[in-house]
Amino acid sequence: MAGVTSPISGADDLRPDLLAPLVRDLAADGRAVEIPVRGNSMRPMLRDGDRVRLASVTKMNVRLGDVVLRVEPSGTIIHRVVGWWPSREGWRILTKGDGARRLDPPLPPDRLVGLVAALVRGDDVRQLDGTWMRVRAWSRAFRSLIAGLIVETWDRAHGRARSDGI
Repeated sequence: MAGVTSPISGADDLRPDLLAPLVRDLAADGRAVEIPVRGNSMRPMLRDGDRVRLASVTKMNVRLGDVVLRVEPSGTIIHRVVGWWPSREGWRILTKGDGARRLDPPLPPDRLVGLVAALVRGDDVRQLDGTWMRVRAWSRAFRSLIAGLIVETWDRAHGRARSDGI
């Protein structure tokens, strides 16, 4: 990845409304933005304390299996794209953590902030491109979508459907 890496430490400490434009601007300038991973919703791929390098993302370059950064009022979320969902307002992107049980609320593509291009664990930097990585990403997305839909179906059958879900 060309450009300079701009590490952001403590992304959870930044206000979400400021983090999104900061990441978008740096990524658009060709800089790889690096932020820490917090939580275990993307285990086993991402662990708490890992760092990820972000590249710019558009609705045209996001693909099934990509790991993306979305910024919500509650904070940053790094999850995998598992599908697209039609709505009255256009297509929505479905994301879900590899280790999470439920799908995230669908969101419009323009709400994505960054595309995870590399995983940084200690001194090891693992690029997430290449044919083998794409096959693994697609496989994980498919398994994650199926698991998420099973949980959604179970919740609906038992009267626990989310109002913001699919």
